Amino acid sequence: MKVRAYFSLALLSLFSLSCGKREEVHADGSRRVTMRDENLKWNATDDERFANAVPTVAPMLDGADVPSPVVAKVVPEGWREAPTSAFRLIHYQFGEGGEIYVSVSRGGVLENVNRWLGQFDADPLENLGEQEGVELAGYRGVWVKAQGRFGGAMGAEAKDNWALRGVVAEKDGEILTIKLMGPAASIDQAEADLRRFVAGLEAAPQ
Repeated sequence: MKVRAYFSLALLSLFSLSCGKREEVHADGSRRVTMRDENLKWNATDDERFANAVPTVAPMLDGADVPSPVVAKVVPEGWREAPTSAFRLIHYQFGEGGEIYVSVSRGGVLENVNRWLGQFDADPLENLGEQEGVELAGYRGVWVKAQGRFGGAMGAEAKDNWALRGVVAEKDGEILTIKLMGPAASIDQAEADLRRFVAGLEAAPQ
């Protein structure tokens, strides 16, 4: 009897919900475009947004439309300016295939560090206690290092004997990343240049 009573009550509840009038809910808001949005499908319908639609690569926006929270005051010799976008707010290239870019991301510092390490198939960190700390332009974070086979990410091809040096930092809930990748053979000089670059970053004028 108890089972039947519960079953009947459940059916009654479902029937009541199905007969109720559905109301549309609209939400408005905005946030800074981040690296997590590179595969976002623009102008998608609700069905496409919430039905596990296959993502498409978003068009690269003009970097001028998304202001960088920092400005570079020191640019090492040999770094060449490269096109910026919503996902590469400051962008330089160096040597044979090396590049450095500044981005705004989402999540936490540890989450982003482990995302980078995962691109080199390195074990994720449980905490940031062993990482070298860094402060820049009001942000506080850690240095990140990885080396070996880069598995490819965000359209980039996989590469052997590749290296990563960079910074993941946070200020007021915003994640700033400075990522340098290039041939492992030249990473010592590249890291020295990157450290001078990071030390020279300043907060952008408001």
